[in-house]
Amino acid sequence: MKWIKLAAAVSLSFLFAVGSVLPVFAVGTVDDTTEEETIVDTFSTLWFDNHRNSNEFVIYTASQLQGLSYLVDEGHFDGFEANHHETFKGKTIKLGRDISMRDSFKPIGNSEDICFQGIFDGNGHTITLNISENGGYTGLFGYLGGTVTNLKLKGSVRSTGAECGAIAGYLGDTGVIRNCKTDVTVTGTAKTGGITGHNNKGTVVGCVNNGNVKGTIKIGGIVGENWGTVLKCGNRGTVESLKRGATTYGTGGVCGRSVSSDASISKCFNTGTVISKTEGTGGICGYMNAKGSKILSCYNTGDIKVKNSSRLASDGIRGYAGGLVGIAGVKGLKIRNCYNTGSIDNSDISGGIIGDYLDESRFTEDPYISNNYYLNVTGIKGIGRDFEGNAKNIRDGTEKIAPATLMSCAKKLGSAYMENAHAYYGADGFPVLKWQKKLGQLKKTHLSCLSSELQTKYDRYLTEHPKSKRAERPVMIFFNHSAFTSQAIGDFHEQKHKSITH
Repeated sequence: MKWIKLAAAVSLSFLFAVGSVLPVFAVGTVDDTTEEETIVDTFSTLWFDNHRNSNEFVIYTASQLQGLSYLVDEGHFDGFEANHHETFKGKTIKLGRDISMRDSFKPIGNSEDICFQGIFDGNGHTITLNISENGGYTGLFGYLGGTVTNLKLKGSVRSTGAECGAIAGYLGDTGVIRNCKTDVTVTGTAKTGGITGHNNKGTVVGCVNNGNVKGTIKIGGIVGENWGTVLKCGNRGTVESLKRGATTYGTGGVCGRSVSSDASISKCFNTGTVISKTEGTGGICGYMNAKGSKILSCYNTGDIKVKNSSRLASDGIRGYAGGLVGIAGVKGLKIRNCYNTGSIDNSDISGGIIGDYLDESRFTEDPYISNNYYLNVTGIKGIGRDFEGNAKNIRDGTEKIAPATLMSCAKKLGSAYMENAHAYYGADGFPVLKWQKKLGQLKKTHLSCLSSELQTKYDRYLTEHPKSKRAERPVMIFFNHSAFTSQAIGDFHEQKHKSITH
């Protein structure tokens, strides 16, 4: 172990030369054999000097990350102002290595006026968090007005209050979270999400959540409550809500509630299980109800499990669940080019695409809900309840489809999708979004109906003959590889859903 005395890094002459005396705190320890700081006793701000000619600063240790929180939240004497809160606007903070927080971390930023407004570049590194707060905005950033990019998070974030998320509790209208991955257990109350709890007209793009998310109401795998943009994001963790109440509550694989005309969820997916006590439950979004709000080119393969339906609850409020959206309505809301393969269990009213549709416009030329598909083995309608009975508006909006047919439906779903019949990209072999990358080495489809000898030959064929180089002909004389794989996986899903419904 090597001790680094932070106070020794700065001389008194330097401190007085810049016109300020920055706080000097106790010592951290660094293990030279690892890339992570393993122990931190306190925090340091010595890495930052607002008076030198630099717009980029690099953080290497847990104590320096704690120091960033101090500079933003607590304020300091900068030579001109006694209680100056740094916003870091126009500045970039980069991670120089992985950081592991042993002690509880205080979130960075706590209000619109006291928040981080610069760029926080994770530089591909991982922060392992331990956050436990008694209310208030909770996350690595409590309130975020700047940009967080290229960051990986692990650990846990817990709050007894609302607006809780792994990266940001609250994302302001100037906030951006881009290309981040989280594997964090997030536990809060209202407006809790795997990436951010509340997105107030900000942007979340290119993010994937693998952690489990739990809260009371307005719970989502990516965003708890969305008033902004969610683009090219995916959730794989379990999402769970614990409370009933107003019909505007929602629980969803991507977003719990999306209620602004500016709210947009596009090119997103959910594969995680959604467990809900809320009235509106969806594979993508639990509740959406604003003219102009959109869900475009999204898919759900996660199962939905509803608890305390009206058959069990004393309040008698019905629960609505949809493969994509639990409760949707009003003129101008759009749900297009999406699909669902997840099952729905125990909801009062279920729909393969939408649970409850409350459209106000009886006669419209714009097909707000169009080109959406769900499996024909679920035994439910595309829309569980069509409140207005507006056949014209939902014409061809939802369609039952066989599993094997859906696997070859990428072109029909639109340019955002690509084929995935061999399940190289997961999603049980159904189409995936073009932005999704292969995870590790090429994943082969192993089917229980093939002998080990045939499976070995089949895998070898796929490896040696990329799709661009192989002809559409039988792999081993007696079966065509694409047709055989699609049919086998399709049969598997039919049997799976039959066992669930029976």
